[in-house]
Amino acid sequence: MKSKSSTNVVALAVAATVGCVAGYVLIRRSFKPKSIKNARRKAAPPAPNPRKASSDPSRDAFRVKKLPESIDYVIIGSGMGSLYTAALLSKAGYVCVVLEQHYVAGGCTHSFHDGAYEFDTGLHYVGRMEKYAALFDMVSTGSKVEWAKMGTEEDGYCYDEIKLGEEEPWKFRAGEDNFIADLVKEFPDEEEGIREYVRLCKRANKKADLYFYGKMFPRFVQSLLNKFLNKEYFTYANTTTWDMVTSLIKNPTTTPGKRLRAILCGQFGDYGLKPQDSSFLIQAGIVAHYMEGAYYPVGGSQRISKAIVPTIEKAGGRVLVSCRAKEVLVEGGRATGVNVVTVDKSGQDKGPVVTVRGKLGVISGAGAVVTNDLVPKEYREKLGYEKMFGEVKSSISHVYAFIGMKGTTSSLGLRCANLWVLPVDSTGPSGNYSYEGAALDSSDKGSDGGTVWDGKGEDDMPGGKEDMLLFVGFPSVKDPNYAKEHPGKSACEMITTAHPSWFSKFETSSNPQSGKRNNAEYTNLKKSLELKLLNGLYRNYPLTRGTVEYVNIATPLTNKYYLGRCDSYGLEHTPEHYGGSLNNMRPKTDIEGLYVTGQDVGTVGIVGALNGGILTAHAVLGYSFWDLVVEERNFIEDVLRMEGKI
Repeated sequence: MKSKSSTNVVALAVAATVGCVAGYVLIRRSFKPKSIKNARRKAAPPAPNPRKASSDPSRDAFRVKKLPESIDYVIIGSGMGSLYTAALLSKAGYVCVVLEQHYVAGGCTHSFHDGAYEFDTGLHYVGRMEKYAALFDMVSTGSKVEWAKMGTEEDGYCYDEIKLGEEEPWKFRAGEDNFIADLVKEFPDEEEGIREYVRLCKRANKKADLYFYGKMFPRFVQSLLNKFLNKEYFTYANTTTWDMVTSLIKNPTTTPGKRLRAILCGQFGDYGLKPQDSSFLIQAGIVAHYMEGAYYPVGGSQRISKAIVPTIEKAGGRVLVSCRAKEVLVEGGRATGVNVVTVDKSGQDKGPVVTVRGKLGVISGAGAVVTNDLVPKEYREKLGYEKMFGEVKSSISHVYAFIGMKGTTSSLGLRCANLWVLPVDSTGPSGNYSYEGAALDSSDKGSDGGTVWDGKGEDDMPGGKEDMLLFVGFPSVKDPNYAKEHPGKSACEMITTAHPSWFSKFETSSNPQSGKRNNAEYTNLKKSLELKLLNGLYRNYPLTRGTVEYVNIATPLTNKYYLGRCDSYGLEHTPEHYGGSLNNMRPKTDIEGLYVTGQDVGTVGIVGALNGGILTAHAVLGYSFWDLVVEERNFIEDVLRMEGKI
């Protein structure tokens, strides 16, 4: 038996140790380090062939002679996740080379000009500007991106309009108070449920932070967090949007209750999955993100990549376009580079395969499916994505119409808010408002059974009948500079859902990655889709009839041509996705030197991919559980502190 004195000694020793650790933590929290963890100590040498200052930073074509002599990380793809990861690592002094198969960098943030018109391709609005403006500014060199708030003071800065069938659109105005007040006025008996819905959206969005950051920690720590601290997160993740909303409505079987549910779920087009099938977690994230209003980049979405690329170049790196990744090079179990080939204007490979090596590794922003295909077969089991693909499919794709019109915002009766025209089973006194008619997941086959439309019946056309789901947005209204640069012109973008199987027979390219097609039947199909989408425009904005001067139709094959994949939203945002299937979608893979970034690491959309970039940069630089939880330091604050901004 131990003596009382020896017990006291042990107790004192334990107390002293605890006190020392607590004191150390308090000191470190009080005096945060003024440096980035594992930052380069020396500035990188300038690139051997620097880009001309007058040239467009987002259109720097790949040439071997442009590669820096010493590259730390090779990054596949130039979407938001890749660019943000590269810019953060550049802030830490690392040399990054970003490789993009398209002829312009930016992924879904790129825009294009055609004649008198300019169109964005994937960025339609961004929320929470009090947070994200600072995050964009932090990685911008030279001119920063300016943001214009959507809507006007008169319309309450309306950002989304939800049109159920033929009803007048429901308008979501900026501000939580407006969001609640408008709904309570229309549905006074449901005030309690409406308020609880808003609370849960904010709560679920907040609870997701620990789950996603947990992916950076060792697997046993991640498992412990998921088992003991993320129980509430998994409650939201494993519940469908439809079921959660239904549970909050006092009278869900009545027509007003069904209509309220349809309105609350009405932004599901932002993640491309019917609310009956989607995880409440992604619905909550979308609602919370836009609750205080939405913004659009002044001058168009291409301003984003033009602001970020010079930051990468300043550290000695480069963003090079018109080159396609063919394979991740794995040597001795470690990712050491990427085999690439240049791409001509038609999207075809040309010239020899070139190996671009990264001393410290490779980062893929191409998405989980493409990354898996790029990894040599003998290493895919170690990557560990196959099981995940068996549980979560790739998301839906889309048909796009880029429409140019003569006329101004006022003369054409256009509005700044995005319009979502949503098919519901029926409306009125006996309406179901169920969205069952919306073909919005990879298992839906549409009215043609999943085969390509044969052109014989308009009702069988991809997209369904006249009440097909439509997104309608006007970059010429959202961007306050548009009228100055394109006087007397207005631009519209329309989107409807589509399955790649409807178009697969037109894929005639010798390179299956490119989605190249050249077929008269395909051209006729696109013309029919153009007429159908224009009819949708005229029904909802009648003053536009007779003003259209330009139309360009894009399909899932266009996605594949420019993005290397058909899907628009990465992996489907189901309860399985957020409820555990993607636990293995970690920024640092089990292949040494290989990292992943983008929306499959984070969540859907531009901001989801940006957050994926933040997670990956933390993982690359070795920010640990101790750093983030005990010392309460993170990469973003370390950068701002080093630059004297906090």
